[in-house]
Amino acid sequence: MQISCDVDAALLSGQEVEYNFPPGDSSDQFYVDADKIFEITLLSKSDEENDISAAMISALYVGDTALISTDTVFLYLHGNSGSLNGYWEPIRQIANIGGHHRYGVLAIDYRGFGNSEGNSTSIQTMRQDLYAALDFLDSKGLDASQLIVYGLSLGSLPGCQEAGDQMGSIKIEKLIIEAPQTTADVFFQDAVGISVPSSLVTDYNFDLVERISQYQKSLLWMHGVNDQIALFENAQALYDAHQPDEINGEFKQAHILPLGGHYFRWDFGYENWGAAILDFAIN
Repeated sequence: MQISCDVDAALLSGQEVEYNFPPGDSSDQFYVDADKIFEITLLSKSDEENDISAAMISALYVGDTALISTDTVFLYLHGNSGSLNGYWEPIRQIANIGGHHRYGVLAIDYRGFGNSEGNSTSIQTMRQDLYAALDFLDSKGLDASQLIVYGLSLGSLPGCQEAGDQMGSIKIEKLIIEAPQTTADVFFQDAVGISVPSSLVTDYNFDLVERISQYQKSLLWMHGVNDQIALFENAQALYDAHQPDEINGEFKQAHILPLGGHYFRWDFGYENWGAAILDFAIN
């Protein structure tokens, strides 16, 4: 099932919901074991410099939490649909890419999304929520070499910023961005169709092109050329700005769909989408 429009306004659209993560059954290629679905709560810390209070955010872990220190784990940063409920299908597929429960998956609801407290008001609040997820994985003994961060559309904001800054408790060495946003002005103008600076109506400012230029580890970009929500040519500039450290084995890959739109997984096909992620994960 397709997710509702990812960016239907320049502001964030979280929604309080009752979580529903059905495991499926053995006839379902992406089924997960019921005892490997964990709804958890994480502390997203305060940031006094940016006037951000602490908040408790909701998260989902798919896998065996006792094995995080030895597993490879995806940190899934979702788009602008109201809660994690809308992303259960890709999350459980990622857990099963290349084999049943091959990977652990941690996914978070940003402040104001799902049952997370507070409101997402800036890239700084999203950064704090990302740090909460990294702190959880760090407390379980996960090494940076076992972490893969996945940013979908809106989720590319904290993902790309942290890839450039590397200020969290675990450094990002592999980053996947699907239909990424690029700058605050583009984010706002694409959403409302008016060519004015985002600063006129929101303080939600970011420049991911500049951030990704600081990131020298590995990157996978997936995008549809006909994406009308996160425009392809803007994302191309983001990809072009990334310069991996090839001498030390870092690399970048891109999967582009000439006729694809914003719902890349849907347009690419689930098997192709999974194969692209697996290829990136094991290289």
